[in-house]
Amino acid sequence: MSSVSLRRVANSPPKPLLLFDGDCHFCRRWIERWRQMTGDAVDYATSREQGANFPEIPPEEFANAVQLVETDGRVYGAAEAVFRSLGYARGGRWLRWCYERVPGFAAVTETGYRAVAKNRMLASAGTRLLWGHDVRLPTYSLTRRIFLHALGLVFLCAFLSVWVQVDGLFGSRGILPVSEFLPAVAAHLGDGAAYELPTLFWWNSSDAFLHVVCGAGTLASLLLLAGLLPLPAIAVAFVSYLSLTIAGQTFFSFQWDILLLETAFLALFFAPARWWLWGRSGAARVSRVGLFLLKLLLFKLMFMSGVVKLTSGDDSWWELTALNYHYETQPLPTVLGWWAHQAPEWFGKFSTAVLHFVEIVVPFFIWMPRRVRLLGAGLLIGLQVLIALTGNYAFFNLLTIALCLLLIDDATWRKLTRRRTRV
Repeated sequence: MSSVSLRRVANSPPKPLLLFDGDCHFCRRWIERWRQMTGDAVDYATSREQGANFPEIPPEEFANAVQLVETDGRVYGAAEAVFRSLGYARGGRWLRWCYERVPGFAAVTETGYRAVAKNRMLASAGTRLLWGHDVRLPTYSLTRRIFLHALGLVFLCAFLSVWVQVDGLFGSRGILPVSEFLPAVAAHLGDGAAYELPTLFWWNSSDAFLHVVCGAGTLASLLLLAGLLPLPAIAVAFVSYLSLTIAGQTFFSFQWDILLLETAFLALFFAPARWWLWGRSGAARVSRVGLFLLKLLLFKLMFMSGVVKLTSGDDSWWELTALNYHYETQPLPTVLGWWAHQAPEWFGKFSTAVLHFVEIVVPFFIWMPRRVRLLGAGLLIGLQVLIALTGNYAFFNLLTIALCLLLIDDATWRKLTRRRTRV
């Protein structure tokens, strides 16, 4: 439970005021983050600036911990001051609730606060190591724009690939004609067939309509790639590709087809409801829920890719010999894949160990501070590049890289752009 403040000041501020030690570099960094979170709801000042206005607070208290002065004159210090101030942030009430209501939460956080306060230099070094010099909350407006452009490119590759093959795969004279498949499904499932297998081809399964759907998906992909009408473009691309996936039967049973549909569906909650992606429209508020769900999809994809290998019952993954067979049995190995297959056995075992690390351990970097998250992005993207160089997995690697781009915040993109401009 929250402690009741026994200290009051006579000169209560018009807004909650958090006082901190201005000589502490560690404090100043985190105050900037909290200021960003609380906005105008809380004022911030150093003890040198306004400490004299509150003689009821002993000067040594400012050196030991931050002090929150509420509008009713009550004063709270240390971790309680932090959680109470963050409780004024948008969506931050749960932090204060945890401090006040969750058993043991207050005791643990106060102990942690005292430990950090006594070791500020170490805490400051840890902050620089994990976050860098800027610990403010990352923004993702530019990231969203880049991701949606990349998603448009992936969709374009997918639709063009299908379009040139659609007649031979599931056209009326193809290998698995959709015009025969859907009536058979309807006869088996009855009235629920359209709900079980949602596709536009229930309405029309002619060859001409197959091309119409491919064309609509391609047009939507181009619009998304150009940054125009992002939400409608994603919706049309999703419905079109879902329809083709159902109609394509066995030909669309691959992991990347389902992944593209999952990504597109979640992107509907991430894309801005604007006409285009650049300018002020592109800077519209980024949905935290949409971003979280897409990151969760990436985590699930990578982590489960690693887990399924070790739980498959194939001892070669545990013995680190799986890559001895992988390169020659994968889809359409490249020239580099042939060379990788000729590598010494020790290299194959080392590569398999690295693969396990990247797929099972690195996905947790997604949820960590900036520098660790960026390291994770680099490792995950690097893995996808290596896979693409040695084998052919259609647009799977490109789509996975697009998801990895969500781990790179706006500040990092701008820094990379500045470096490129200098070069």
